[in-house]
Amino acid sequence: MTARVRLFYHPISHYCVSAERMLRFKGIRAEVVYTPYHDHQALIRASGQDYIPTLDWSGRFVTWSEIPAFLDRVQPTPQLVPPGKAGLARTLESWGHLVLEERVWRAVVTQVPPTLRDDEERWVFEELQTRARGPWAVLAHRRKEFVADLSGYFGLVDAMLKGREWVLDEPTVADFGIYGSLSPWTTVGERLPSKYPHLVRWAQRIRDL
Repeated sequence: MTARVRLFYHPISHYCVSAERMLRFKGIRAEVVYTPYHDHQALIRASGQDYIPTLDWSGRFVTWSEIPAFLDRVQPTPQLVPPGKAGLARTLESWGHLVLEERVWRAVVTQVPPTLRDDEERWVFEELQTRARGPWAVLAHRRKEFVADLSGYFGLVDAMLKGREWVLDEPTVADFGIYGSLSPWTTVGERLPSKYPHLVRWAQRIRDL
């Protein structure tokens, strides 16, 4: 019997974008359930918790950290974590989510509200980000500084991809972790800089999955 697959998702979440691209890589069709930034009630009712992304696999709920291994179990090919590359792939994936994403987020945070669906979601987003990061006006004023810092990280990823199509020569969780971590930049309407051609072509390959 074919599994019914749903992904509870928000497009500004780097983890969500990573999970959605992993499903595409696996060729798994999933219903994407928009989960508002400020309202996870539907997810809580369904799964008993509020973290996104959450994968609903015919009633079995799988949260973010378990998704890559779960997908490799239920559909072994193509593999997200291939033997012999597991440690490096997971390390690079973590670098994307824990280091790179923060540089991206600082550069885009004040650009996010127009991408949200309604005024309530926008208000909650700005309020929570202000509490976590300081005055909104200061964040907006420092945006040029944050973008300049981010440019160096674009260069790091571009250098990883020089002479190869994928970070580890074949698609792995490293690619999806790094791609997801960069995704808030494009979600707010920015383009990856053309001076990093390896990065630009790699991102397009992932978008085309």
